[in-house]
Amino acid sequence: MARYLLTLLLLANTAAYAADDQDTEDTSPTHFKSEVGLGFTSLAGNSDSQTLNANYNLEYINGRYKTDADTSLLMAKKNGEEDKRKISTNLKSQMMIRDGYYLYANGSYIDDRYGPYYVDSLVSAGIGYRLFSYETFQTLIDIGPGFRHQDPNLDEIDGDIVKPEVVNEGVLQSSVTMSWKPLKTLTLDNKINVVAGKSNTTIQNDLSVTNSITDNLGLSVGFNYTYYTWVPANMKNFDSSTIVSLIYSM
Repeated sequence: MARYLLTLLLLANTAAYAADDQDTEDTSPTHFKSEVGLGFTSLAGNSDSQTLNANYNLEYINGRYKTDADTSLLMAKKNGEEDKRKISTNLKSQMMIRDGYYLYANGSYIDDRYGPYYVDSLVSAGIGYRLFSYETFQTLIDIGPGFRHQDPNLDEIDGDIVKPEVVNEGVLQSSVTMSWKPLKTLTLDNKINVVAGKSNTTIQNDLSVTNSITDNLGLSVGFNYTYYTWVPANMKNFDSSTIVSLIYSM
């Protein structure tokens, strides 16, 4: 079901582009950027392990429209056997309307064979505001209703933050995204994402620092921290991970 929702989201965004091109002529430049990353991840909190990761990020801007997409793969072996295999995909489209305001549609899908949920998907839509927009510093704030579906991995209940029932519920999602470029070769990005629902509320913070080595190659150090309002007994309310990656921009 989650795959179909993400497909519909992408088709709707494509249709919106086509409809707008028929009505108005936009002479704004088109911007396209893609990045490939390969790195090392260290997990802490309710999980303590080290593993390799790979990710692909895409950014496309055409006039008033902007689309960000990313896919990441996390795999690890323990004692010669596969211990982790997680694929996550995110897609977010924005349409600027006026005076810094924009409409957005967002979808995410996680397929995790050994995690707390086999499937963890979310779709949401709402309105946002570009609070700051300078050449070296930008801040975006948005909020909107959504729907969350989670299919629990019952074999992992004793070791993960998981509700033992299938979750289908309405949620409220809000995010704050900041980007600062204090130096020509240095970029700091931070994103705070809150998903509030009846089963659980999560607050996730992603901080990354990227230093350019060449025009196309950079070194990125990232830190992820997730807080849960509900956890099973004898478990911590947070999970964290530290990621070091080489980033190649195309």
